[in-house]
Amino acid sequence: MIVHYVRLEMVRLLRDPGYLVMSLVSPLTMYLVFTSLDLTGDSGQGGALYSMVGMAGFGAIGAVMGSGVAIAEDKPIGWIRQLRLLPLRPLDVVVGRALCAMVVTLPPILSVCLAGALVNGVSLGAGQWAAVLVLLWAGIAPIAVLAIGLGYLLTGQQAQMAGLVCYMGLSLLGGLWVPISKFPGWLERLATATPINRYGELSWRVTDGDAPSLTGVLVLAGWAVLFAAVAVYGYRRSARSA
Repeated sequence: MIVHYVRLEMVRLLRDPGYLVMSLVSPLTMYLVFTSLDLTGDSGQGGALYSMVGMAGFGAIGAVMGSGVAIAEDKPIGWIRQLRLLPLRPLDVVVGRALCAMVVTLPPILSVCLAGALVNGVSLGAGQWAAVLVLLWAGIAPIAVLAIGLGYLLTGQQAQMAGLVCYMGLSLLGGLWVPISKFPGWLERLATATPINRYGELSWRVTDGDAPSLTGVLVLAGWAVLFAAVAVYGYRRSARSA
């Protein structure tokens, strides 16, 4: 049933691809600008690698936040009321929407990584490329669930504002734009506790030739559990009021 539900949501999503274009253009443009201006402080391949991961992650966040806004806009038209007729648990619905949101992250991730290789000469081994792409895609799951929770809890306008704050604010705080080593000490410590920083860290470590840290994975998993609980609560509340 959940497979059929994901297929249904993907068909609905692809009928309105406008925000997919924005999630593709924005991070790709920012990546080219950031590497041209050397905003990471490293003019070599290290800076290009850092910005490539950061801007690919930035695009992925924008894509999943757009999915949250779409959920909020679905509520007034009675879509949640229709979902209640299906034999789906609240967790099934949340997981299904999260998978849909994760699918739309692939265009920005792939386009930025392709630009890194073709424009800035980023060179990684085949295994590293595969690991970076998989981690950028799979690691966005907690943020996708957060976006879904916001969509169920908020109105369309509120979800749009909250999504923009998370998109820009968490990306900056998490170090996707510039390394957190440039932050003041207290802010750097705060940044390491954010899911966005740990999300980027998964791939940054791979580009440095290391494996993702256990601490980073556990922090990200903890945020995923918290956001999933919020999303399930939001769906149940929306279903009761639908």
